[in-house]
Amino acid sequence: MSAENKRDPYEVLGLNKNVSQDEIKRTYRQLAKKWHPDLNPDNKKEAEEKFKEINEAYELLSDKDKRARYDQFGWAGVDPSHGFGGAPGGGGFDDIFGGGGGFGGFDDIFSSIFGGRSRGGARRQVQRVGSDIEMQIELGFEEAVFGVEKEIQVKRKVPCGECNGTGAEAGTKPEKCSRCQGRGQVTQTSRSAFGLVQQILPCPDCRGRGEIIKKKCQTCKGTGIVNDIDTIKFRIPPGLPDEGVVIPMEGKGNLDAAGGMPGDLQLVVRVKDHPVFQRDGKLLIRDVTVDYVQLVTGADVPITTLDGKTIKLKIPAGTKPGQTLRVEGYGVPIFRDPKGIRGDLFVNVQCAIPKLKDLPREEQDMLEQLAAQRAERMQAEAQQREDEVKKSIKLPKKGSESKENKASSGRGNEGGPKSSPKSPAKGQGRSSPGSKRANQARKGQR
Repeated sequence: MSAENKRDPYEVLGLNKNVSQDEIKRTYRQLAKKWHPDLNPDNKKEAEEKFKEINEAYELLSDKDKRARYDQFGWAGVDPSHGFGGAPGGGGFDDIFGGGGGFGGFDDIFSSIFGGRSRGGARRQVQRVGSDIEMQIELGFEEAVFGVEKEIQVKRKVPCGECNGTGAEAGTKPEKCSRCQGRGQVTQTSRSAFGLVQQILPCPDCRGRGEIIKKKCQTCKGTGIVNDIDTIKFRIPPGLPDEGVVIPMEGKGNLDAAGGMPGDLQLVVRVKDHPVFQRDGKLLIRDVTVDYVQLVTGADVPITTLDGKTIKLKIPAGTKPGQTLRVEGYGVPIFRDPKGIRGDLFVNVQCAIPKLKDLPREEQDMLEQLAAQRAERMQAEAQQREDEVKKSIKLPKKGSESKENKASSGRGNEGGPKSSPKSPAKGQGRSSPGSKRANQARKGQR
């Protein structure tokens, strides 16, 4: 994608121009994780484009010098190819800025920004940047926490060692292209409805290299490039985040054209899980199981930290199962902290409750005796607990139905429930059991 079509890097990361370097780094990590192609298998093509765009934006803004040039000059400050192309109805950028009048040409603008000087006012040849290589590496849990020196082998395109990347046979050297005079570009003029149009195109004779190889190197067949297994050493700093990390290694990618610049190596980091420890940023978390008596009476329990050290964990009397205790300074080192400050270790206390039959007979007798002594008190405590539960229950009172509900329940209809029979009038219908006994008594008196 040309510089003219690229989006503003601040816009890509969703940031403003006054943002700090730390915020740029933090936002990049979040977006890199969100749009990593491996994490978006259902939308991999779009994810790859987004991921590449995010990395390019971060590469620019994470470099303070590049960022300053971009803020001042825009894309022209960081991309020498920005602005080159056809200029309708005129003589192109060379004709506008070059040749007489004291103007040093458009190249001089870039020379003042990047340093260096073009000879004879000629357009500086733009170096072609090679393709990036994406490679996954796996780190051990401890390696990500404490840092490690790594050595990996990468298959990449590198300059040919036989011809030193020139593509010419040993003892010879490439000759300057007579058609483009070593510029690697030619000007093509065409006529349109708007007048003469000039286009700058790669030279067809030297294919943009500016040089012609008469005798080609037999090793690289004149390309100046060979495939090689390159050994790369690097150091992982302590406290490396354990997810969403992509390590860019500048200049360790492929060299796609002789005389060009190699691309970058993108290392996608995956951190292994640990069987005992878990991690949450700068914090470490682990479980420890203790005896139930230790929770009741309190104890100093030996535990192992991720350093491999054994320390004493103080368990206060009355600690509940599942309670978390904090041990300061035994967590993860803060990433790139010059003082080497570490986070904390959090220990989740678990309780081991044995079966009574598995205990020695002496302990069984002690527990049964203790249970008998505490039975009455435990019963009282249980009753008090349940009384509190009953007080918390608010049941609806009987007969509190609304008048509307009463009215609807009394209505009779063909499809509805039948109404209950009317109560007999006073003195009619069945007698109560008491009235039957009174009648029998009167008959007996007669």
